[in-house]
Amino acid sequence: MTDVLFVCSGNTCRSPMAACLFNDLCRKRGLPYRADSAGLYALEGNAASDGAFFAMKERGLDLSRHAAQPLTLMLARDARLVVAMGEAYAAKVRERCPSARVIALEPAVRDPFGGSLPVYRATANELEVRMAWVLAELQKLDPQTKP
Repeated sequence: MTDVLFVCSGNTCRSPMAACLFNDLCRKRGLPYRADSAGLYALEGNAASDGAFFAMKERGLDLSRHAAQPLTLMLARDARLVVAMGEAYAAKVRERCPSARVIALEPAVRDPFGGSLPVYRATANELEVRMAWVLAELQKLDPQTKP
């Protein structure tokens, strides 16, 4: 079971970076949580974009094994919490997966696809500062675990 499922459009930029950053935060804090990612319009098996790959590599994190996966009812239902890259994404997830517990990052995180490495770095920075909030939202479901 996945604790957090991050969802964006193609599952090659924002959501894999978010999952990578969240997993790193939990590892550093010694927390048992695990994140994965999916895309509303993902093509199965696509690698992380070069920008996402290098933005994470600069932080000592690895997206080399990432393979995009489309959002499915099973993925959403099996996650304790689905985190969408904005309210418009969250609405689509709720429409497809009404039983999922869905929250949205607001303001929405812009898609860096096709942007320069500095654009990807900025997106990674934006995502990183929101991971503590995501962790707090998850811990509301599991108050026994300390941050």
